[in-house]
Amino acid sequence: MELTKIMDRKMKYIFTYLSVIILTVYFTACSELQTNIEAPKPLTVHEEGILVDSSADFHGNLVRANNWDMRSCQQCHGLNYEGGPVNESCLTCHNFPSGPENCTTCHGSASSMAPPRDLDRNTSNIARGVGAHQVHISGNLKGRTVSCTECHNVPGSAYGDLNHIDGDLRAEALLEGERVNTSTNEPSTSEYDPALTLFVPDPEYNLSELTCSNTYCHGYFKNGNLTNAPVWNDPATSECGSCHGSGTNPLPKTTLEGGSHPTETDCSSCHGGVVDENLNFINPSKHIDGKLNLFGNDIDY
Repeated sequence: MELTKIMDRKMKYIFTYLSVIILTVYFTACSELQTNIEAPKPLTVHEEGILVDSSADFHGNLVRANNWDMRSCQQCHGLNYEGGPVNESCLTCHNFPSGPENCTTCHGSASSMAPPRDLDRNTSNIARGVGAHQVHISGNLKGRTVSCTECHNVPGSAYGDLNHIDGDLRAEALLEGERVNTSTNEPSTSEYDPALTLFVPDPEYNLSELTCSNTYCHGYFKNGNLTNAPVWNDPATSECGSCHGSGTNPLPKTTLEGGSHPTETDCSSCHGGVVDENLNFINPSKHIDGKLNLFGNDIDY
């Protein structure tokens, strides 16, 4: 009986000892495990560089890779990009009218919707997406301001309008504007010359050569250079003598050259409302405007 009690005490001692060891190991391991655990990262569908302009994961690059279709953005940020289910507004940064769908989000700048910047973020005018945009639309020193609609199909209130965003990621040069297609030497005009034909432009943009041809605004008019084809991203091809005259000579075609223009070389004597005696422009808006400014009057010719 006494032996049994002794054995019981020994077993309890062993059990207690083992329990202490087991609990010590358990809590030590648990403590170490807690020390090594990292806080879980918040759930997100975007990478860290989503707001970093220089990152490959910048959201602008994602939108471009998605062919500029922003409908997937609306699923989380709302139809008006005001926050949506994720309560993250896009309008904090995109604070122009229409938010991210504003023209300048993809091309142009805060001062103009036309490039530079182009869709590839180029700013040099030698880039095909930039070219002579600003020369045409900003009211340059050589001619009237050209609206975007004279060359392109400009969307209405929705950036996703037909023929605006499509698969080729370029703006088609439709050249359907009135000034691009102005006809000259109409029989009804006071300057009509029956010895010459009716000059009706047939505008064409060559996608591979980046040239415009057969346009009123670049020489397809009475006494102009009918074969002129200026290169879109080379300003040197649009000097005065390229549209009328020849090279450095700006004088339109005379009778000897197959035209009807007088041989008078002082342009200001007849076109004083446009240029002075040194061929400096007085009023560029009266140049390349579809009219002939003659002795102070703007007439069809």
